[in-house]
Amino acid sequence: MRELTSKLSLWLLGGSIYLTGWYYEGPALQAAQMGAISLLLLAGFLSALSGDTRPIRPSLVEWVFAIAFLFAMLVAWMTGNVLSTMYGAMLLLVLVSAGFLVRHRGAAELIVVFRWAYVALVGTLLLLEHQALFESLSGSVEYGLGLVRYQPLGMNPNLSGLVYGGGALLFFQRYLAAHKRSQKVFALAIVAMCLFVLLAASARASMLALAVAGTTGVTLIALRGSRRSRMSLVLAAFIGLMVVLYKWADIKDYLSLILDIDSPTRGVDSGATGRTDIWRAGFALVFSDPVLLFTGRGIRSALPEVIGFPVESSYINLALEHGVFFGSLITLVFVVTACRALQQGLKPGQSRYQLFLVGLMLVFMLAQSFFNRYLIGVGNPYSLWILVLILQVNLKSMSPAPIGRKTFFPLNTHRTARIGS
Repeated sequence: MRELTSKLSLWLLGGSIYLTGWYYEGPALQAAQMGAISLLLLAGFLSALSGDTRPIRPSLVEWVFAIAFLFAMLVAWMTGNVLSTMYGAMLLLVLVSAGFLVRHRGAAELIVVFRWAYVALVGTLLLLEHQALFESLSGSVEYGLGLVRYQPLGMNPNLSGLVYGGGALLFFQRYLAAHKRSQKVFALAIVAMCLFVLLAASARASMLALAVAGTTGVTLIALRGSRRSRMSLVLAAFIGLMVVLYKWADIKDYLSLILDIDSPTRGVDSGATGRTDIWRAGFALVFSDPVLLFTGRGIRSALPEVIGFPVESSYINLALEHGVFFGSLITLVFVVTACRALQQGLKPGQSRYQLFLVGLMLVFMLAQSFFNRYLIGVGNPYSLWILVLILQVNLKSMSPAPIGRKTFFPLNTHRTARIGS
C-alpha cells in the first residue's frame, strides 16, 4: 500500500507538470492551471500519507519562502485584496506540498517525473502542432504581421523560451548522467527539440540566458575543470567553429530572420525602447510609496490588468509584490544556491557535472528573469521544477538515506551522490 501511494503521488505530480504546459486562452487555461495546482497539492498529500517521509528540519530556504509568502498574504489581506490573499495561501500550500515531496525517500525520482512530463509535452507538440512548429522554425513571415512566432500549446513565446530553454538544460544533464548510448541519444534528441521550440518562438531573452549559462559553464570549466573536460571543451569549440565558418552566410541569414533583427518593433533599430520604458515605469511604481516599497502589494498584484502595464522583469515584479526586503531575500536564495552548486560541482579531484548543471539551470533562470516575471511561479513546468530543485538541494538531513539509494546531493553536507541519475 505504501509503495502504491508513493507511485500514485508521482503520477499525480507528472500530470500536474504536464497540465502547466497548456496555455490556450479562455476557460480551458483556467481549468488547466487549477487542475495542475490541485494535482500538485494532492501529490504532496499522498507523499506524506505514504509514511515514507524522512525527518528533515525545514531549511533556511523554506523559512525564507514561507515567511515571504505569509507576509505577502497578510499585506494583501490587510489591504482588502482578496484575490492576492488567495494566491498567497495557494503558494504556501504549494510550498508545503513540495516540502513533502522532496523529503520522500524516493525523492530522487522527482527529476525523472519532470523529464517524462517534458517528453510528453514535446510529443504532444509533434503530434498536434508539428506544422505550426516547422513553419515558424523555417522563419515564416506574414505581411502586416511580421515574423510568425510559435506558441506551443498556446503558450506565450517568451514564456515558452523559459520552459523549453530550461528543458534543454534538464535533458543535457540527463545526457551527462546516462550510461547507455541509447539513453544519451534520446536525451540529445529532446535537447534538440527543446532548442527548436526556442528558435521557432524567437525567444531572444531565453537564447541570451542560455548563452549566459553556457558562457558561465565554459569559463568555470576552463578555469577549474579536469584536464579531460578541458580537452572536450576545446574539441567541441573547434568543431563548432569549423561549422560556423563553413556555413557562416547561411547561419547569419537564418539568425537575422529568426531573431527578427530587422523588425521596426523588435529589431536593432527599435533600441529596445518598449522594454526599457516598461522597466522605467516599473521602477517608478516601486518607489512611488515608501510603505509599499517595504511591504509590497501582495502576490499577483502586479499583473497588467491591475497596474496597467506588464512587468517584464522578475526583479521589479518581486519588489512590487513582496517589497524590496523580501524580494531581495528571495533573489539572494537563488544566487547563493547557484554559486554553491557551481562551486561544489567543480571541486578539485571530485567534479560532479550533474550538480554543476544544477547551478547552470539556476544561472539560466536568473538571467532570463531580467526579461520575464517567472522567477517565483508554479504555473509553468520550469518554474515549478526550479522551486522543487532549490528546495531539494538545500535540505539538511537529520538522518542518512538508506545505503545504495540514489539521492540528490544536498549542498550542506559532504556526502558523495549523483545528481540526475
